[in-house]
Amino acid sequence: MKQLLKIRVKSLFLLLMAGLMVPAAAASAAASFKDVNMQQNSWAISSIYLMAEKQILTGYPDGTFRPDHAVTKAEWTAMVHRLFDTYRPNLTAFGVEKINGYSDVSPQHWAYKQISDIYDSTFQSGVYGLSPNGLLTFRPDTQLNRLQLANMLYSFFDTRMIDRRLTPNDVCSVVSGYKDVPMKMFKTQDEYDAAVKSDGRLDSANVLLTTNNIVLTTYFMGTAVTDCGFGTDAFSNAQASSLANLQASGIMTATSGGYFRPLDKVTRAEAVTILNRIYNYLKKNYWIADYSTIDLDQASIGAVSGGASGGSAAANASPGYSAGSIGGTTPGGVANPWVDGTGPSNQTAVKVRDLFETQGAYSEAGVITKNLRKNGEIETAVLPMGYNYLTIELVSQDPGDVVDMYLIADGNSTLVKQESFPMTIEVGSVQQVGIRTQLRDNNPLKKGGNVSLTVRLSKEKPKPVAPPATEPIPANPAESATRPPAA
Repeated sequence: MKQLLKIRVKSLFLLLMAGLMVPAAAASAAASFKDVNMQQNSWAISSIYLMAEKQILTGYPDGTFRPDHAVTKAEWTAMVHRLFDTYRPNLTAFGVEKINGYSDVSPQHWAYKQISDIYDSTFQSGVYGLSPNGLLTFRPDTQLNRLQLANMLYSFFDTRMIDRRLTPNDVCSVVSGYKDVPMKMFKTQDEYDAAVKSDGRLDSANVLLTTNNIVLTTYFMGTAVTDCGFGTDAFSNAQASSLANLQASGIMTATSGGYFRPLDKVTRAEAVTILNRIYNYLKKNYWIADYSTIDLDQASIGAVSGGASGGSAAANASPGYSAGSIGGTTPGGVANPWVDGTGPSNQTAVKVRDLFETQGAYSEAGVITKNLRKNGEIETAVLPMGYNYLTIELVSQDPGDVVDMYLIADGNSTLVKQESFPMTIEVGSVQQVGIRTQLRDNNPLKKGGNVSLTVRLSKEKPKPVAPPATEPIPANPAESATRPPAA
C-alpha cells in the first residue's frame, strides 16, 4: 500500500548520509573516518572527532571526512551557529545595527537562518559588500581563504578575540614578521592617504575581499618596526589587529618560517580546529557562557582511526597548517549543514547515527540493515537535491519486530505505522527528512532480527510500490546492502 505525504520545506541537494558510524547503544564510541589518520592529520585529529561527536561537522556517506575540502562562508557560518548556540547578534539587533537581508541570500537558501541570525552591521571586513548595482551581498558560496576568515574573525564575539593590551606597535611588530602578508610604513600622512586611495579600498574593500583572491597591503605610520603605529585606514588597522591577535592566541598562526598562507583555502580540518581553539579561548577567559550552552568537555572521543587519541587541538596542530568544507554541492554527498545533534527524547530533532549503503550514480538510493534490539534504533536522514519524491520501504526479518517510523521535517514529526510501508512522500521542496525507527515492543529479552530500511529519491512520481517483501532479510548486513531498493 502506498501513502503520499506532503512535507513543505526548502530544497537544495541530495544527501543520503549518516554523521556518526556508531550504534546507538554505544554512546561513548567515536566516529571513524577512513581518510583521517594519525600521520597526515595528527594536528587536527582531536578537533575532528570532538566536533563530529557534537555534530558540529559530520562525515560523508562513504565514511570519509574529506579534511582537505574547502569551506564556504555559509558553511563556516552554519558551524558557528551550531557550536555557539546562543550567539545571535543580528537576531537581537535593532535600528541601524539590524541587517534585514542580502540580495544573494534568499529565504530558501539552506543557511538563510544562520546567516540572518549572526551578521549585524557591526561586522566589518570580508562579511558583506555591495554588488555592482548597489545591493547588499553576502556571497555565501565563496570558498574562504585564510586571510578572509582572519578578517571576519575581527568582528566575531563582540571583538573579544582582539586583546586591547596589544599596542599598535606590538601589532606592527607581529605583522612585519609575515613574509606573505604585505605591509608598508609611511612617514607622512599625505603619503599614507594617497596609498589608501590608490587601490580603492575606501570604496570597495568588502567587495574585493569576498570576490577576489587578493591580499591588500596593510599600512602603518612610522619609520621602523620599533617605531610603528596605526594610521587612519580602518581596514589596515583591523586586518593587522586580527592577524596579530590570532597569532598571539594560537587560533590562526603563521608557520615557523613566517608564512601565514593568506590565499590558502580554509579546509574542513582547519575549520574544526579553529572553532575548537576559539571555544577554548572564550572558555579560558570565562566568556563561553555568553555564547554557547554546549560543553565540549562532555564529548566522548574514544578510539579513533589510525590509533589517535584525544588531546588538545592546539597542542596537536602544526602552526599555521592550512586545512576545509562543510556541506558542498557536489553529487555523491557532502557533510550535512543541518543536523542539530539533540537527543532522541525530542521526537522533532534529527540525529544522524547510521550510515546508508548508497547506490546509483548520484547515490539516489540507499539501504540500512540493523538489529534494533541489539544495536538500537535507526537514526538517519535524507536531503533531497531537486528530487521530487522519496520512496521508503521498511521490512522486518522477525515477524515479532513491528517497527514504526518518525519522519521529521522542519521540526515537524509524523509517526508512520509499519503497515503503511512501502510508501512515497513528496519532497519537491524539502531540505531535510529525518528518519527514526521505533520498535513497538522493546522487550530486551527478545533477540529479534534485522530490520531493513530502503530509500530511493526520484524526479518523477514512481509507480505504485509493491507490497512489502516476504522473503527473509539476510542475517549479514553486507548481503542486504547489495539488494536493489524498491522500485
